Amino acid sequence: MLKHKEYIKFIFFLFLLIWSIQGFAQNENFASDRPGLSDAPDLIGKNQWQIASGFDLSQYNHYQLWQLSTNTLKFGISKRLEARMDFGIQYDRNQHIYGTVGPSFGIKGLLLPAKGIIPKTAIIVEFYPPPFSSQQQGSGLALELCFANNWGSNSLYYNFGYDQINISSKSAYSVLLGYQRQFNKKFAAFTEFYGFFPSQTNSNNYVMDIGVTYQLNKKLQLDLTVGRDLSKPSGNSFSQGGVTYNF
Repeated sequence: MLKHKEYIKFIFFLFLLIWSIQGFAQNENFASDRPGLSDAPDLIGKNQWQIASGFDLSQYNHYQLWQLSTNTLKFGISKRLEARMDFGIQYDRNQHIYGTVGPSFGIKGLLLPAKGIIPKTAIIVEFYPPPFSSQQQGSGLALELCFANNWGSNSLYYNFGYDQINISSKSAYSVLLGYQRQFNKKFAAFTEFYGFFPSQTNSNNYVMDIGVTYQLNKKLQLDLTVGRDLSKPSGNSFSQGGVTYNF
């Protein structure tokens, strides 16, 4: 676990890092997996870098675990393949303890481009080296298929995922359905439905969220999301916000 002073130093360093990269050339297609719970089938351009940073303030059954810093760093290997690393810092409000999440390492590959009714399709494979989280006992692996259909300013997207935080034991399946409306070049709104199905328990989880994105300029996109647990809505909700940079 990180001490309070170490956490403050990390946030200050990350702030300086983000603002220092604004002068680089910018790809107008953000191809970000932020915001919300979904992962898009879009890839960043070859030899491009992207950093997407944000926060997640969650409360489940009146237990608050805040993801104070969630980060995804990506690099475009080719037009059909990108490398990615996820890492973050969390805070347990009940125990007043800071901790780290990650890093995890993965790749996203484009399987099919969009053509007519055929959705744009990509696959994400991620590896969790121990200790990815405090609950993890060994290495973990995740696999996700990402789809999207676009009709003008409207987008329908959906994910199917398999997550095994410990390769030798716990696993879970997930499905997501989302809709986005692009109102103009800068502003868009979306809504999502998410289902999470652990293999070793009957406690399935259903979540719905709504959110917005705003492209401030060619270097910066902002996002904000709020959501609620549909299975047990009382006291179970989350809010997310963040930024995405391509450079």
